[in-house]
Amino acid sequence: MIRNRKKLIGFALSLCALAGSVFSQTPPPREPTPLRPKAPKVDIYAPPDAKSFPGFPEKDGLTTEKSIPVDPNVSIKVCVAEGDLKINGWERDEVRIFVKDGSKFGVKILEKSADSGKPNWIHIKRAADQAAPGAQIRECISGQAIEMDVPMKASLTVEGRVTRTTVDSVRKIYIKNLEGNLSLRNIAGGITANTYQGDVTVENSGGAISLESATGNIVAFEVSPGQIGDVFKAKTNSGTISLQKLEHRQIDANSITGSVLFNSKFLMGGLYNFKTSNGSIRLTIPSASSCTIKASYGFGRFNSEIPLKILTENETPGGSSVVASIGEGDACTVSMTTNNGSIGIKKQ
Repeated sequence: MIRNRKKLIGFALSLCALAGSVFSQTPPPREPTPLRPKAPKVDIYAPPDAKSFPGFPEKDGLTTEKSIPVDPNVSIKVCVAEGDLKINGWERDEVRIFVKDGSKFGVKILEKSADSGKPNWIHIKRAADQAAPGAQIRECISGQAIEMDVPMKASLTVEGRVTRTTVDSVRKIYIKNLEGNLSLRNIAGGITANTYQGDVTVENSGGAISLESATGNIVAFEVSPGQIGDVFKAKTNSGTISLQKLEHRQIDANSITGSVLFNSKFLMGGLYNFKTSNGSIRLTIPSASSCTIKASYGFGRFNSEIPLKILTENETPGGSSVVASIGEGDACTVSMTTNNGSIGIKKQ
């Protein structure tokens, strides 16, 4: 009996030892969960580079400066795809180009002067290894800021896509822009400026001048002809035309939707034409002016602070027309037409 009890106790002790060994075993270590690689940070505003988008130019972001000696009467051709463009005239016979955060560029000499031997016609364009898709922008440079210093006698031909452009103290300029404001100052030899979307401002300039905007205002201040017969033209589809201190004898200002404002004097032999389809016409002139006025208006009225002598007056269901003279009426001819708006003459 005692022997059996000892066996039982020994068996029980062995079971406990076995259980203790089982529960005391350390569990095997777990395999660590592999970390997912972080997604690369993508700048959605960064321009595409040539590696990821074949056919596009090399990624912008370069700052480049170049200069070239030129003839003082140099003609310069440049196309700008995007950026703030500033062109300034200086007294050096040299062209300096500075591009910040933009594309590489080069200067191609198209012609040299027979007298000075220096380039008198150059083309500033995107570098050959950065060919852009499409013929229209293949040669256009771009950058956050583009600055050019050119001789004061230089003539420029500028084409732009999306630019805000300021030009100061050059001889002559032709500029055509898709989008962006144009500010032109101290240009004595003539201006042709066209922007599809933006304002055009001209100050202290001369020569034959033609300004046009599809959707923007046009402002001209202290502008004069370079020679007899130079014409001033301003046209906008949607915007105000404001003219002040103009000395051209031939002025043609036309706005489809917007007012036309003129604050200046009429000159002997002048031909002035102010027209808008939907807007008012306001003339502010000296009370001693002498000119013949032709005013036509549909829905609106005509009034003058300066005494007029009515020559003819017609009223029809479609509108009214007045022909009148200020003073002797023999110095100049002024035509004003609006389909929907008023016409007013104020004295300075």
